[in-house]
Amino acid sequence: MADNLRLNSGTLDVEYIKSLPGLLKVAEILCLLIAFASLSGFTLHFKDDLYGGRFDFFYFATITPWLLVIIIYVLFALRLHERLANINWDFVMTIFSPVVAFLLLVSSALVLDVAIYFRRNEKEFNDKVFLICEKEPCGNVEAAGSFGILSMVLFAVDTFLYFMKNRNTGSAKPPPGYDGENIDEVSETTEKPAY
Repeated sequence: MADNLRLNSGTLDVEYIKSLPGLLKVAEILCLLIAFASLSGFTLHFKDDLYGGRFDFFYFATITPWLLVIIIYVLFALRLHERLANINWDFVMTIFSPVVAFLLLVSSALVLDVAIYFRRNEKEFNDKVFLICEKEPCGNVEAAGSFGILSMVLFAVDTFLYFMKNRNTGSAKPPPGYDGENIDEVSETTEKPAY
């Protein structure tokens, strides 16, 4: 009975949790969480119409993958992906990871550009001019951008691992007529046409 429970999908897959892809997913979840939580700490206090779109894009590029990675992690950790056997999960992850890495690269660069602007420019507060970072927690923006870049690196590693896995376990069929023989042996045994 216990063996049956272990073989059914829906049980905890300890091997996946301890594996490199499982640990990468946990690191991605944590880094993405820290990234958008850091930016939230800044945008609660500071409103700027000029850079609000950049922050919104960063929220999209971090929160959406964060939710999807949690779902993927749960699917694999509980072996629920086995119920969806018609989906090539390696291929899905090979596409998902570089797309997310690219979005994180662009959105983090935009957020870090705003952080540089805030460090160098002044704004008027109560009829006095101050550097923006003297009055606002700019470190949160820098932390958000940094954890966005770190998340991008994790997704790039994920992309590499899934690409290598797909490459090594390719689903391409061998060419027709190929039976594994040496080509030289085949050409010697076949008759040459008479001219």
